[in-house]
Amino acid sequence: MQRRWPFHQVPLKARIIGLGIMIGPLFVLFLIGMIFLRPDPIDQRQVWGCYVANGAPPLMVDRDRIRILDGTGRSLRYVAEPAKQGYRLTVRPALLPQPSPAGTYVFAQQRGGGYFWPLLTGDSDDPRRLHTPADYGGRFSLYASDSRFIVYVRLRDGAACG
Repeated sequence: MQRRWPFHQVPLKARIIGLGIMIGPLFVLFLIGMIFLRPDPIDQRQVWGCYVANGAPPLMVDRDRIRILDGTGRSLRYVAEPAKQGYRLTVRPALLPQPSPAGTYVFAQQRGGGYFWPLLTGDSDDPRRLHTPADYGGRFSLYASDSRFIVYVRLRDGAACG
């Protein structure tokens, strides 16, 4: 016995109309989502400034790089951009805070191309709470090599950055 397609008796024109009725609304929803659900871009100037964290070296975020103010003269390239949830700094090369014998953190070279540092609101450590660039509270987070969560906070006067 030969198997037949369930709609073998339906005319081709009716099949095409039926598929259009099913697929058309999904396509329209997809287009609306692409147009209206696109995150707002974040201006690099919004993250510029001097940042400090407990036990970690200060960071100076400039126009095109993040300078690590630990006397080594090292710096990171960065891009402020929307993420899947919230916004982030994409930094390169892969420098990560490591604990030192003095009990503080120092940035050391790691394997990999770079890291993502989530931007935070002023009152929450959850990066998903940052819905628009206007919500940015002058804070970002990163994990040290010992899995400690470090939050950098922007200073108003920038005295720590000299």
